[in-house]
Amino acid sequence: MSSLDSFLPGGRCPPQNVQVTKATVALPPSRLPGLDFALNPYAGCAHDCTYCYAPYIMRRPVADWGRSISAKMNLPLLLDKELVRKKGMIGLGTVTDPYQPAEGTLMLTRRCLEMIVKHHARASILTKSSLVARDVDLLSRLECSEVGITITSHDDERAVIFEPCASSPSMRLNAMRTLHDAGVNVYAFLGPLIPTIADRGIEALVDAVQRAGASMIMIDRLNLRPGMKDRMLARMLEVDPSSVEELSSRIEDDARYRTMIECIRRLCRERGLECKDAF
Repeated sequence: MSSLDSFLPGGRCPPQNVQVTKATVALPPSRLPGLDFALNPYAGCAHDCTYCYAPYIMRRPVADWGRSISAKMNLPLLLDKELVRKKGMIGLGTVTDPYQPAEGTLMLTRRCLEMIVKHHARASILTKSSLVARDVDLLSRLECSEVGITITSHDDERAVIFEPCASSPSMRLNAMRTLHDAGVNVYAFLGPLIPTIADRGIEALVDAVQRAGASMIMIDRLNLRPGMKDRMLARMLEVDPSSVEELSSRIEDDARYRTMIECIRRLCRERGLECKDAF
């Protein structure tokens, strides 16, 4: 097993306030298609992606979402008990990233995976962290399960604009290859598609995830919530002022999204890749 330094983003992220909490239920019902239950070891997400709409769903202040993290340390024990009677597909990481930086030391997600393997349960995991490759020994033992890795750009420098504390795309692609080579069913979640980010090199992005072993590509467009556009424009102004006007004019352009999505679908058809719309 590699050291954590090879999995975690370095130097870009402010320290997070991680609080220990207790969950009352491990597997509440999920409203997402294809998932019976939701399993979220953490509340909040230190990846601090500018486009994240999870705080709106959870009704938490956006400013606190990436700074104050709650770790549900009793979750593995609850999960062990609930899996005796609850059967179905588990969505691991539906409103948080199960492999955010705190997982590197707390190993809460890993302990949940141990319970899932123990009970021969099924799980669908979604993450934008290369730390997921740490658990390849467990993931390769999951039955009828899948791991999705979110990638919004193949360009490390462009991706960091709106994903300051997530693993770089190159690290995520390496993790995808590691999992694929171990027999894990992996797919690429291309979303949210962001003008000036995703549309600069769509073909290279599709080729990159195919080379990394993705069995399928899932597409999702940007889900704007109140104040999100302003935050994204402010972030772009900090790092790439020359792209602010372009982003502002395209971020709500439905025609632009349709063009990007159709381009990805065409590329998938040409390469024999399965392609689906998210949710």
